[in-house]
Amino acid sequence: MNITVVGLGYVGLVNSVILASYFHNVIGLDFDKTKVATLKQGTATIQEPNLQSLMNDASPRLRFTTNYKDAIRPNKIIYIAVDTPEGRDGKPNMTNFNLVLEEIAKNAIQDSYIVIRSTVPVGTNKYAKKYLEENSDYKFDVISHPEFLSQGSAVDDMLNPSRLILGVSTKAAEDLMLQIYSNYQKRRIPILITTPETAELIKYAANNYLAMKISYINEMARLCEIVGADIEEVSVGIGLDPRIGTQYLKAGVGYGGTCFPKDTRALSWLGSSHEVPLELVQATIKINNSQPDILIKKINSHFKSLSNLNIAVLGVAFKGGSEDVRNSIATYVVKHLLDKNARVRVYDSLAIENFQKEMQRHSRIDYSTSILETLDNADAVIILTDAKELKELDKSCFIDNMKKPIIFDGRNLYRPQNMEGTTYYSIGRQTVK
Repeated sequence: MNITVVGLGYVGLVNSVILASYFHNVIGLDFDKTKVATLKQGTATIQEPNLQSLMNDASPRLRFTTNYKDAIRPNKIIYIAVDTPEGRDGKPNMTNFNLVLEEIAKNAIQDSYIVIRSTVPVGTNKYAKKYLEENSDYKFDVISHPEFLSQGSAVDDMLNPSRLILGVSTKAAEDLMLQIYSNYQKRRIPILITTPETAELIKYAANNYLAMKISYINEMARLCEIVGADIEEVSVGIGLDPRIGTQYLKAGVGYGGTCFPKDTRALSWLGSSHEVPLELVQATIKINNSQPDILIKKINSHFKSLSNLNIAVLGVAFKGGSEDVRNSIATYVVKHLLDKNARVRVYDSLAIENFQKEMQRHSRIDYSTSILETLDNADAVIILTDAKELKELDKSCFIDNMKKPIIFDGRNLYRPQNMEGTTYYSIGRQTVK
């Protein structure tokens, strides 16, 4: 099939490459000329495992452009995968999405299928169809098809999805989507055919439930420290219950990134706008917002003053294995350190360039190219992601390179019993001194 994908960020580019790898012909559209130029040269613009190799293999069926007319007119199947960032009071900012609708209405030359991959409020499908048909001479069948891709595993998430959600209004739309994803049908991957409104809500409900699990285990971690329990063992114990499961029960400094913060606030806004107070969602947000302060309190309690101390920060992305620093806990923590007049040195193998851009107004940060350089002569180290290279560090790295091996582990990467010889703070566990 011939498919156009509008928006070439994480979701759009991964969709474009995977669809092309399934032998569909794909035109990828983005307004960012630099990004498109890079993609035209055959280079992926995001770092995702296996994405570049798949892109190389699918290149005969991939084409990229910044021209709406060039992308929309040839194809009657158009995926929308543009960003819908958080707006006022959590309401999604639909500026990018609405611009795409405007361009589709302006450039379409045939009846078309519009597949919404962007995360959008309930009712967007109905609005999009109404807008397009009021502003075009053609008919549009709009499909709500929420994505469930995680940064760092996005390619595998799309190649081997846990389920597909298809919100359709016609049998023709259902048949089309099942044909596009015939590969998944053959592999018996669950496919839920539902209404557009239900599909739109499923996306928010799923992400909010996962965020709630994170906030729940972080709240339990606070209690563990007071009563002398170990949150890691508590997590294992409750996770062994198949009704609960083991995922998203890792205590730490809280969730960040683009999905959970944005989607929890968006669902809270949606509930409030319909006079349905979503108290669990609001509690999830409140707990997460306060979680970084748990680690900061430990730091401030250990040192009488942070002024002129050399503080190493390992991991500044919102999670390990990602280059994304949006809503990263590191931004909040580093700003606190700078406010306390500490000297800060940071390291992240993937996200350092993006963090520099994020913190460009702050001149008192040094950026390192290795872990050992970051630790050299440091008074303390703060660990803020679960990157593989950080998990694999031996305590000797801290003992041999720091002034004193004082460690504040915001991701519980190490077992306390293995950290003798250091001062080791973590989340929801007893301190090693």
